Amino acid sequence: MSNSRVEFNNPENLPAENVTVSVRDSGVLQLIKAIDPYWVEKKDLILYERPPSGAELLLGAVDAWRSKMETYLDNLKWLLELEQNRFWSTILYHPMCMDMVISFIQEANPPYIASQDSKDVQKLYEEIRRLILVIFSRLITNKESKTQWMSKEYLADLIYDNFIFTIPVLWDLCLMYGADNSKHISHLMNAVFSIQPKYQNDVVQALIFVQEAFKYIILQVNKDYESDEPPNLPETFMGFGEIRRPSGNKPTDKVTFNVLRDLIIHMLDTAMTLRIFVEVYPKTAEIMMKSNFVLSIVQLYEYGIPQLYEKLIEVGDETSVTYTEVEGYIDLARAELIDTLKEILAVYKDAILNCEGNIASNVEAYLSVMMDALSERLLIKDYHACYQVHEDLELLKQAYPDIDTVKTDYILQAVYSDIDDPIPEVLNDNNKLLTNGNVEVVDNEPGPSRDNEIPDNVRDQSLICEVKDILPHLGDGFILKCLQHYGHNAERVINAILEDNLADSLRGLDTSLPIIPEDPVDRKYLETGIERLNVFDGDQFDIMTRDDVDLSKIHVGKKKEKYKDLKDMLNDKTEVKNRADIYSKYNLVCDEEAMYSDEYDDTYDSDGVSPAADATDDGRRPFVTPRALRTPAGPPEESEESEEVEEETPSRSKMNFCVNPEELRARREANVQARRGRGGRPPPARNIDVIGKPKGHGQEKETLMNRDKKEKHKSSRGNHNRRQGAQWKRSQGMMPS
Repeated sequence: MSNSRVEFNNPENLPAENVTVSVRDSGVLQLIKAIDPYWVEKKDLILYERPPSGAELLLGAVDAWRSKMETYLDNLKWLLELEQNRFWSTILYHPMCMDMVISFIQEANPPYIASQDSKDVQKLYEEIRRLILVIFSRLITNKESKTQWMSKEYLADLIYDNFIFTIPVLWDLCLMYGADNSKHISHLMNAVFSIQPKYQNDVVQALIFVQEAFKYIILQVNKDYESDEPPNLPETFMGFGEIRRPSGNKPTDKVTFNVLRDLIIHMLDTAMTLRIFVEVYPKTAEIMMKSNFVLSIVQLYEYGIPQLYEKLIEVGDETSVTYTEVEGYIDLARAELIDTLKEILAVYKDAILNCEGNIASNVEAYLSVMMDALSERLLIKDYHACYQVHEDLELLKQAYPDIDTVKTDYILQAVYSDIDDPIPEVLNDNNKLLTNGNVEVVDNEPGPSRDNEIPDNVRDQSLICEVKDILPHLGDGFILKCLQHYGHNAERVINAILEDNLADSLRGLDTSLPIIPEDPVDRKYLETGIERLNVFDGDQFDIMTRDDVDLSKIHVGKKKEKYKDLKDMLNDKTEVKNRADIYSKYNLVCDEEAMYSDEYDDTYDSDGVSPAADATDDGRRPFVTPRALRTPAGPPEESEESEEVEEETPSRSKMNFCVNPEELRARREANVQARRGRGGRPPPARNIDVIGKPKGHGQEKETLMNRDKKEKHKSSRGNHNRRQGAQWKRSQGMMPS
C-alpha cells in the first residue's frame, strides 16, 4: 500500500516527536513514527539553474530553461502542500530535497545584478523566489495546527543536527531577501537564533573565516610574485602567517583579470551580506566587536581597495564593458563596507537613544568601535563624507551628558585631521570649539574682528614660527602650504606631520621648500590678461594697463637738481618754516625776535655751568633760581665778605633764560688775549726735517744738523740702550763677565 494513502492521526494532540501511527502493510501492522523515512514519497527532484544570458543565450535556451524551471516550481508547490510530518520527513530523508531548496539561494542572481529582460523569465523567477522564502519560513515554524506541531527543543535539534540551517544558508538568505524583505528576514533570523542558541558560536567561527578571506584578498593584491618577501603591510595585520602563498612563482600564478574579477565579486558578496546581516540581526554587532572584526574591515578598506583599483588598471582593458562593470563592483563594495560600519554603530546608537539596556556600556561600545575605525585613515574619511561623525556625537551628548569628552574630542580631531573642512562646533552647550583634543571656550560677545586687525602675512608668519618651534627642520614654504590646506590651524598641521597623515596633495612636496614671494607682474597679468613683455610691465608708469599714471613723476630730459651742493641743501630752511605753525600750537616755537642769531647752543660749556644747589631737609629738591635768571650784582669789592656775597648774588636778569653764546665767545676771546699778553706768543714750530732734498741735489745746513742730532740722541729711545742695560745686568751679577 502506498504511504500516500495512509492518513496521519493524532487524536491526543501530541507533539510530532511523540506520535506513532499504526500502519497495516500487506496484512502486517507496523508502528511508524510521525517523522520517518516511511513518509517520503519517491519523487524525482531537480536543482535550480540560473537563466541563460550572454554567450549562453542560444536559440531555444530560454524556452528550455523555462520548461525545466516550471518543473522545479511544481516540485516546490508539491513540497509545501505536504502535511507537517510528511514535509519534515521529506526534508530530512529525501536525498535531493534540501539540495533542491538550497540550490536556488546559491545560484540566484544577487541584488547588484540586473533582472532579466524577458517578462516571462522574470515572472517565473519571482514566483520561485517567493516559494523558497515560504519554505524556509515553514522550516522554523514548530506549530501549524493542533494536531500538526512539535516542541521547540525538538525543532532546534532537527535544524541544527541535520544542517537544515547553517550560517552560510542564513547569510545567503540575507543576501537574497534582505534588500526587499528585511522585516521578514529579521523575524526569521531572530527565530533561528532564539530557538537554537548554538548558532551564536557558529557566527563567531564564520566571522573568523571572513577575516581570513579578507586577509587573502589583501595578500593577493599586495604580494610580489617575483619576490619571496612578504608584502609591505602594517604590524596590525594580524594572522599573516596563517595564509599560505601559492606554490612557486610561475608567471601563470599572477593575478589575471578573471581572477581579479572573482576576488572583487567575492568581496562584494561578503560585504553586502554582512551589512544586511547586522541590519536584520543587531546582536551581530556585539559578536563583531568581541572578535575585532571592525579592524579587519578597516584593513581591507585601507590595504585592499586602493590596490584593487591599481590591479584592475594593470590587467584590465579600460575600453571594455566588463572593465566598467568590475570597477562599479569595487565602488559598490566600498559603499557596503562603509554601511557595515554604520550599521554596527547604529546598533549601539539606537540602544542609547531608546534607553535599552545599560546606556553607559552602550556608549562605551560605540566609542570603542569608532576608535577601532580610526586605526587607519581611508575608511573613516569616506565614512565621514557619507555620515557626519559630529552629528552622531552631538546626539549621544544630548542622550548621555556624562559621555567621555576626552574620547569624543580625540575622535573628532582624528577625523578632521585628514579632511579640508574645519572642525565644527560640537558638544558645545557653552559654545565650545575643539582644537587639538582640548576644549577652548569661545567668547561670542561683540568686539572688533581679529581678522581685520592682523594682516594675512603677519598671521602666516606667526603660525609658521609656531610650527617651526616643534619641527624646525621644515621649510617655511612647506609649512605655509600645509597651513593653507588645513585652514591655518597650526595644531592640525603639527599633528598631521607627526602622525604621517598628511594629505595626498602635500606628500609630494619638498619639506625644505622656502617661501617664494608672488610676482606683482604675474598677478597683474592674471588681472588684465596682457602678456608680460619685460620687467617694467605692470609698474606705476605702465600706460597699457593703468589709466591713473601720475604725470608729475615723469620728466623728459635731464632734470635740474634743486640744490647746487650739500651746503645749499643744508641752508634751505623751507621745511622747518613750514612746520613752525604745527609746533607753535604746543608753545614749542619762540618768536623770531627771541631766537638767537646763532644756531649753536653751548649753554653747558665749562664757563656757563651753574653751581649745584645745596641740599635741604625737605624730601624734595628745593626750587633754585637758574644762574642765567639771577639779577646782576653791584660793583665788586676787594674784601672777602664782598666776594662771598658776589658769588651768592645773581649776576643776570631773571628773564635771561640762558647765556647768550655771543657774549660767552667774547669773554673766552678776552681770556685768550689776556693769557697771550702775560706770556707772549708761543715760539714758532722748529723745523725737524731729516729727509731733505733728493740725493745728488745737496742738503741744507739745518737738515744736516737735524740728522746729526738724531744720530746722537737715538739711544735715548726704546731699543737703543742695550749696552747700558747689559752693563747694569753685569753689575747685578745676572750675567757672566
